[in-house]
Formats: sequence, structure tokens, C-alpha cells
Amino acid sequence: MIRLTTHEFKLHGLPSELDGLRAVQLTDLHRSHLTSDSVLKRAVAVAMECNPDIIFLTGDYVTASPADVDPCGHILAPLKASMGVFAVLGNHDYTTSASLVTTMLEKHDIKVLVNENVRLRGGLVIAGLEDDRYGKPDVARTLHGVKRDEAVVILAHNPIHVEKFADRPCLVLSGHTHGGQIHLPILTQREMRRIGAGRYRAGWYTAGKAAVYVNYGLGQVGLPVRFLCKPEVSLFTLRSGNLN
Repeated sequence: MIRLTTHEFKLHGLPSELDGLRAVQLTDLHRSHLTSDSVLKRAVAVAMECNPDIIFLTGDYVTASPADVDPCGHILAPLKASMGVFAVLGNHDYTTSASLVTTMLEKHDIKVLVNENVRLRGGLVIAGLEDDRYGKPDVARTLHGVKRDEAVVILAHNPIHVEKFADRPCLVLSGHTHGGQIHLPILTQREMRRIGAGRYRAGWYTAGKAAVYVNYGLGQVGLPVRFLCKPEVSLFTLRSGNLN
């Protein structure tokens, strides 16, 4: 039921010592009565079977109920990687309780990035942009101290934010859209507009020098069904070199 997608990406500025780094992305778990825990647990298992060096989580861990926050944490608890697990919050996390979700993630050694960045071994920079619907995204703070020739992966829940980084070669990882969740062209286009995602439904896009991957996510909102939008875990093998 879980679809594992695999990608190779030449990340501008990535040091040769990090060539071949394996990064896994999970997003939009939406732990609630509409999303089966068995699906979420299987996604976590698939992620760990990839033997990732680093793990990225791009928001919407729950949908609306604070009661779902701790159970979601138990589902995420097995996620471990030698270079760390990094996260940003999504719009549903803010409307549920940003503080509860942040505390839950940090309890499980998941670093939440809010308009900030961290520099890892080898010089790889991981940055996290706050969501736009209920947060205050600040690009300048998010990339503070990051040089243009440095390798940077940016976590941003809504993929439309790739346009804020179009002036530099980087990789943006996003979710938010569920691929439309029920993929019927006219309805899906309307839904993309409604949630503020623009043209970025699912898969790869570019904006200027930046590239963004929009993951289909794992959970459901509104209806307990997906159509032509199978739940996804994505695995990226990062390569040294210029941007694709």
C-alpha cells in the first residue's frame, strides 16, 4: 500500500565526502480517525528499511485533535538516522497546537526548524521555513549565514515556497497537497488553488535555480480515501555536482 519512490539528485555544493547520502522524506501523516495507524507504522518501517543517513519530515503530523499528538509521536519514535531527523510544522499542526506538536517531536529527538538552519558534518545545510498559513515565514532568517555556494536542503510544508528560493540552487522538500488526495483534474486544480499550492501538485518542479519535490504524503483529510494518490515515502540519493 505504501509506495516507495527513489530519486537521485545532484545537489549544488555537496562535498564529495557526502556523495551518495541517503535521505528519506515523510510528510502529511494526519494521524486521525481518517488515517489508519497501520499505514503510518508501515511507512515508518519502509523509511527505516531504506537505511537513511538523514530523515526529513515536512509537516501535518495530526489533523485537528490534540489527542492525536502523543499517539503520532509513538508512531514516529522508531525514526533514527546517523545525521539526524529534522522537521517543520504544517498548517494543521498550527491549528491543532504548534506547541504540543513541537514538544512531541523534540521528545523523540526530532529537531524542529522554525525559520532557521543547521550546518551538519561535511558542510551540508538543512533549513526549515515556517508555514505561511498560520506562521510567519522568514526567508532571510531561514538562510542566515548560508553562502550561495553551500549545499542546502530546505524543508517547507507548502511547495509554493520554492519560489522564495528561486535565486539560488537548492533542493526544497514539501508536502501539503496529498497529490490532490482524489486526483480528478478539474477538482484537483481547484483544490490546489484553495490550499494555496499553486501549480505544485506532486513530484518534481523547478522555480528559477531551485528545485522542489512535492511528496504525496500518507494521510487523509475530509474523506478516508485516496484516488490515484497512493501514500508515499520518498528516498533521495544526493550526489555531488551542479543542480539538475
